[in-house]
Amino acid sequence: MLGSTQGKPMIPAIFKRTLSGVAISSVILISGLVHAKQQEAIVVGAGLAGLTAAYELEQRGYDVIILEARDVVGGRMGTLDMGDQHGETGGELLDSKKVHTEMFRYAKKFKVEMVDVGYWENGIEEGAYFIDGKLVPYGDFKSEFGRPVKREMDRFWNAVEDLALLVPDHTRPDLAPDAQVLDQMNMQDWIDDLNLDPIAKTLAEHHVRAEYDEPHDVSVLWMAHQSKVYENVGDNKIEVVRFMDGGRAFAQAYVDHIDGPVYLNHAVTKIRQNEKGVVVTAAGHKFKADVAVVTVPLTVLNKITFKPALPADKQAAADNLNYGSHTKVLIEYSKRFWLDLNVGGDTVSDLPIGWTWESTERQTDTTGGILIAYSSGDFTDNQINWSDAALIVDKVAQIEIMYPGSAKYFESASVHAWHREEWIMGGFLAYGPGQVTQHWNAFLEPAGKIYFAGEHTDDAYVGYLEGAVRSGMRVATQIAGE
Repeated sequence: MLGSTQGKPMIPAIFKRTLSGVAISSVILISGLVHAKQQEAIVVGAGLAGLTAAYELEQRGYDVIILEARDVVGGRMGTLDMGDQHGETGGELLDSKKVHTEMFRYAKKFKVEMVDVGYWENGIEEGAYFIDGKLVPYGDFKSEFGRPVKREMDRFWNAVEDLALLVPDHTRPDLAPDAQVLDQMNMQDWIDDLNLDPIAKTLAEHHVRAEYDEPHDVSVLWMAHQSKVYENVGDNKIEVVRFMDGGRAFAQAYVDHIDGPVYLNHAVTKIRQNEKGVVVTAAGHKFKADVAVVTVPLTVLNKITFKPALPADKQAAADNLNYGSHTKVLIEYSKRFWLDLNVGGDTVSDLPIGWTWESTERQTDTTGGILIAYSSGDFTDNQINWSDAALIVDKVAQIEIMYPGSAKYFESASVHAWHREEWIMGGFLAYGPGQVTQHWNAFLEPAGKIYFAGEHTDDAYVGYLEGAVRSGMRVATQIAGE
């Protein structure tokens, strides 16, 4: 097995399965090349793309090593214990089985439990809007704000759906009839041109900001692509499921089914390739294989030196593609105070906090719960230098404004700002103006013996856990020549 040749210690599967959680202990390698005798692959990054690629390559007879810069697996998906409960630090909410088909398939294969989101079976409203100082349950929107405002919101959603008509093929939005014109437009100007009612405009901007990035940083062509992907998907199929034991259970399930070693705290600094294969340098050690699969976010690809250099189109894409800025603050409360108002923890707010939701509705062991505060775009960029303590105070204060009296139930909190994580440096890919036509799928094809995976390389679910998994599957078939 790759990594188990004479004098080369590794993390065997039997050891990996004894670990609690996903923080697999790193190991010390003896200097020199780690080499195997069969077909070999080195996977850079232990997020879902890397784990899927490693698993699928092993199924095809490859020996695989995974090198991960951080001290956990899972990439931008993770779980944090808070008291007797747990919350999600990254990617969390999944669409239905008919949409995120591969996530469901692997969960079934690995026997990882999924549960529905929300309190729908108890007659509790999903959530509420907080606009102009008023907390309004979703179901009361029309009665509270009036029929004209409801019509304006419908007009916005219809316009978003109509964008799908501008992209005949979601796999090639760059070839759409008006691709160049649409790509030069940004979503803020597009929203402004709709001349929406102020409340509808605020909610329209919130949607784009929370799902992708600040509207002025999002290409209209990109939004049209997303509308095409979700063209026939109803609202009741979107963000409806999560993992019962958290995303870490899903990541750990992959590790349990991968035979090759997973080396943590092994940041890759150099990849050299020639006609014989690749040599990857990580944590001062060199690993040799036939091919490499690079799955790191483009925001940190510049931390790796490629010899020879990457092709110009790939380098340009890595240097310029836009990633959304998103911060999650997990807040533990001793009481689920939102239920007193007969609403779930979901709140769409015109305050900078942006959006909240409960992460613990199926964890009913205690009266308390974990509320996620999810801020995006300029609201989170403007706080990039804030301390964690200051961010927590800010989010708790804004929740107190929306839910008076909630602060007295505060227990603890934890900040996860992906755009300032050393080995992540961004939320997820959100094509900016002019970027779809310039850089669409720049990493779909390999650079010699170096292949690429990650949510940013998918042609449909870019920015989604589903996209990461799909990319790992795709790259395994590429390498195997299928």
